[in-house]
Amino acid sequence: MKRLLADAELEKLSSSIALHMGLSFPSTKWKSLEQAFCTAAMVMGFKSQLECVGWFMSAPPSQELFESMACYLTIGETYFLREACSFEALEQQIIPEIIRKRHGKDQCLRIWSSGCATGEEPYSIAIVLYRMRAVLCDWDISILATDINPHALRKATAGIYTHWSFRNTPTGFKENYFTETEAGHFELLPAIKEMVTFSSFNLAEECYPSPNSIDIIFCRNVLMYFAPQLIKKVVAQYHHCLLDGGWLFVSSCETSSPTFPGFEPINFPDAILYQKVSYRVLAKPKSTRYIQTTHSSPPPPPPVQAAPAPSLLWHQSRHAEISDYQKALTLYEHGAYRDASDMLVVLLDLDKENTEALTLQCRIYANEGRLVEALEMSELALTADKLSSELHYLRAVILLEQGMNDEASAALKKALYLDQDLVMAHFTLANLEQRKGKVKESQRHFNAALSLLGRYRREDVIPESGGIIAGKLTEIIRTTTAWSL
Repeated sequence: MKRLLADAELEKLSSSIALHMGLSFPSTKWKSLEQAFCTAAMVMGFKSQLECVGWFMSAPPSQELFESMACYLTIGETYFLREACSFEALEQQIIPEIIRKRHGKDQCLRIWSSGCATGEEPYSIAIVLYRMRAVLCDWDISILATDINPHALRKATAGIYTHWSFRNTPTGFKENYFTETEAGHFELLPAIKEMVTFSSFNLAEECYPSPNSIDIIFCRNVLMYFAPQLIKKVVAQYHHCLLDGGWLFVSSCETSSPTFPGFEPINFPDAILYQKVSYRVLAKPKSTRYIQTTHSSPPPPPPVQAAPAPSLLWHQSRHAEISDYQKALTLYEHGAYRDASDMLVVLLDLDKENTEALTLQCRIYANEGRLVEALEMSELALTADKLSSELHYLRAVILLEQGMNDEASAALKKALYLDQDLVMAHFTLANLEQRKGKVKESQRHFNAALSLLGRYRREDVIPESGGIIAGKLTEIIRTTTAWSL
């Protein structure tokens, strides 16, 4: 194909795709990148490849924009039981060990197939669990499958495949778990299809499942398409999502121990899998936003958000204090927690009831994992301002991190008593009630959150959400309910 784009244009284009979609197109892949836009231009009705590239680069970044191009930039080629040794390890050793450890208590199993393409991988997982249904009959099982490619997800949801998807499956596989259609294709049995929930998800974004909530993550033949920095970030997020002792499945061509800090490589016959060593090995990624899942562990809250700047209408005698607080807030926002904390100590020596300084210091302690100190600081802040709904919500966030669910629930209810429009309090309380089995109460708070979100523009950031926009939080709520299979 004749080159139509200059190197500078291709470099800019590949940088934009890496930033927003996480896909890596170095100079060695520029030919494939141009071919992708050439195909997209023909299918989408552009006059030329250049016009399609111009549209992509000039349009405001949006989920719809990237989903439109994902069909052409990702391959998504897969088949059932790909790298069968991984599924053998899952069926013969990993799942039985989970069953043994949790027998009679916490009988929940959460599996995430990230980069699921057209669904062969998550359905292979579902088939394994379906074969084990006699020993899993009393278990709460959820399989979430995500991909950035909407075309692939539509095919996955349909659950209908051609002979090509079964090219390495054992004899009788199609006959046992599929029915043949009039067109000569094969449709997955409804009982197995219903085990999987599909959802659009961009791994380059920071909206991951809840910390310490997932048993097993499949991420096979995905990391190879990412730039090294994004690989590091995604692996850290996976580590944060997994329960202690949880498992990460990657493809055989992606196994490299330096790529997986915090994981221990475990050798199985013809396969290397990675087990999470400890929840505290890796620091919590900064500015991370979470999807609340329905795992039986307490619902982790979103990260603590910076406090709003104090009013510039304060009395003139406090002008110097305003300036120092703004400096501390700026340091906080740039992650310089120690420097910000040192400035706040000086402010609090001058005024022990400075609510803004107390609140920001509380947030710093919480983000550093110093939860006892954070809780104490929240008490001091609430003593200074008992009617602050935001402070009651912040206290609930810290209590949740400590596993104090009942106390957190009480703090959330106080926050809502003071401000019925606090979206995140409804959202977090809905997750708590859901885990208690209080379906009606949970749904009431989810509905309240959705109703309040309707007042926002899609791009508006929701207060106390850690930076989540209204449109994304709406999707998160839908994803949350999708986990309850």
